[in-house]
Amino acid sequence: MRIAKSVKYRPRYEWAEGLRSRALAEFIGSDLDACLEAFRNHSAFYARRLTGVSRWQDIKPLDKEDFASLPVSTDGQTYDSRSSGTSGFQVTVRNSISERRFRQALAYRPFLFYTLDDIVRQVIFIDGIQVEDANKKQWPFKFGGRTYLTWRVGIAAPAEQILSLLQTVRPHVIRGLSSGIVRFIDEVGTRLDGLGVQVVSPSGEHLTPAWRVLMGEAFATPLLDRYGTTETGPIAWQCPFCGDYHANSDEIILEYSPEGLLATPLFIESQAMLRYRPGDRVVMHTQEHDCRIRLPKLTILQARRDDWIIDGLGRKVSPLSFQFEQVEGLRAWRIHQLKSGVLRLYFDSETSDSKLGLDVRRELASQLQAIVPGREYELVAGIWKLERGGKFKRVVSDIATG
Repeated sequence: MRIAKSVKYRPRYEWAEGLRSRALAEFIGSDLDACLEAFRNHSAFYARRLTGVSRWQDIKPLDKEDFASLPVSTDGQTYDSRSSGTSGFQVTVRNSISERRFRQALAYRPFLFYTLDDIVRQVIFIDGIQVEDANKKQWPFKFGGRTYLTWRVGIAAPAEQILSLLQTVRPHVIRGLSSGIVRFIDEVGTRLDGLGVQVVSPSGEHLTPAWRVLMGEAFATPLLDRYGTTETGPIAWQCPFCGDYHANSDEIILEYSPEGLLATPLFIESQAMLRYRPGDRVVMHTQEHDCRIRLPKLTILQARRDDWIIDGLGRKVSPLSFQFEQVEGLRAWRIHQLKSGVLRLYFDSETSDSKLGLDVRRELASQLQAIVPGREYELVAGIWKLERGGKFKRVVSDIATG
């Protein structure tokens, strides 16, 4: 796979400069014939899959259900993570330690072009209810001449706890899940433009125009979105110079197809993906542009974003209203509103047949009835039973998409 000439195969101390210089140089696409042969020689799995295939465009795309069949080959330790899932298809993504570190470097590529201090304090909004202590022990991340100090907050944590951390830390960067940042802004009820935030850089969810305006105005600072998937790593990032999205096409072969984006990460060998289809719809732009960042541009048409629910009185209920993370014993949850209006709440708990399991059901039912009055509901054990295509969303409605 090193035929791809990924920056990952350089010494680690050269990664930042390699990613910076590649972004500023005229883009040269990958040799697809050479990549095809590299995959053919990667493993018996791909040798079989590519039997009789001589052209890149004839390669059958990989779907999420194919992940279980992908070979994992590494000489050392692997880092496993679970994808956020495509409607019942959560998969385990396995990378070598080196690949994991490079994914992190690629995620920080846009930061090489942000205007930031040499020591950067950042707060990241993640799933959960915990808020890290302002005096936590730090493990500084050094990249591109800067040192990053990090605090994490759960998106379902009380807004006043998150605000207290922000006021103490005074972060330069706000990162993380868009919906969590929006929920915090809606609930905190105070001005945030005095915190000194220099950049808001969300990721993990499709950013709606309304959310973009809300976050930018709340922190009175530029908002620069980042786009990727757990499986492929960082795909594209919003440019601080032109405002468009630049694709990491030097590290991931990206293709348009009527069924959605196809992605082939060139820096991943341990669980190699050839023309993987995450389900998002994007448009790749091939025309010339005059931005100083020379990477190709793309436009995101449709990606991850939770739907709004309609209650029994016809009122819209925000997906941010559901904070089931605080239910003791609950591991994961998903909601699907059928065309009939019935709600199906899919869940995984620590155990289904104990008193704790019964308590989880009672608490879920109580909260669901309070949040969405006037609707019938069903509780279904097993989030994998939610059979919906497309990019995974925790709240899916067949009667509302606002």
